Amino acid sequence: MKRLIAPGTRWVCCMFVLGALLAGAAGTALINPCRFVGLGDRIWLWCVLAVAGFGLIGMASVLLAKARHGIWRRLLVACAGCTALAGVACISWSYLITFLIDYSNEQRVATVSPDGKFAVILNYDFPQYPHPADRPDGLYLQTREGFFSKRAYLGCLSDSGAHWLDAVWFAGANTIVIRQEGGEGKTERSVSFDPVKVRVDQPMGDSCPPTLYTG
Repeated sequence: MKRLIAPGTRWVCCMFVLGALLAGAAGTALINPCRFVGLGDRIWLWCVLAVAGFGLIGMASVLLAKARHGIWRRLLVACAGCTALAGVACISWSYLITFLIDYSNEQRVATVSPDGKFAVILNYDFPQYPHPADRPDGLYLQTREGFFSKRAYLGCLSDSGAHWLDAVWFAGANTIVIRQEGGEGKTERSVSFDPVKVRVDQPMGDSCPPTLYTG
């Protein structure tokens, strides 16, 4: 019976497996199904790992194709071509993300829950845009678990000068109150959340003009 893996190609197969592990780990980190803040803040690292993984898979596929014939060779060549395209796409996507994401934003803790498990994070932009309405302040609910903290979107507060954030506090185990102040006085909004899943029931969707990015 012919061996499936020739003795001289075992190291190439190890290269293929390592590349698959790197690409799989990078893909999982980019998707971030558990919404860990530590993973979301390191997109550039996962792109580098993905490109490295695709590169290892592509090189291993080419080396294995040289020792194969027939359908196996064609499949391995196709695999090398697909991983090369995936690597190029990943590099292009990482450059696009670098241009789209504004890393000049500042964050500060607006308030902390009485039990110390949750915090409301205010993400605000520098006043560098020509139009005041382009400077939204984003509010997020976040657990206080370091790298494995989870974050949920609460809403967007327009920084147009007509309204501004006055105070934020926890009114219970699963309720946050946001008070804004403006020309018409003070207004309060209550937002409920699931403390187990760290999910917001209904974000403040109307706090900013619909043309602003509020995700």
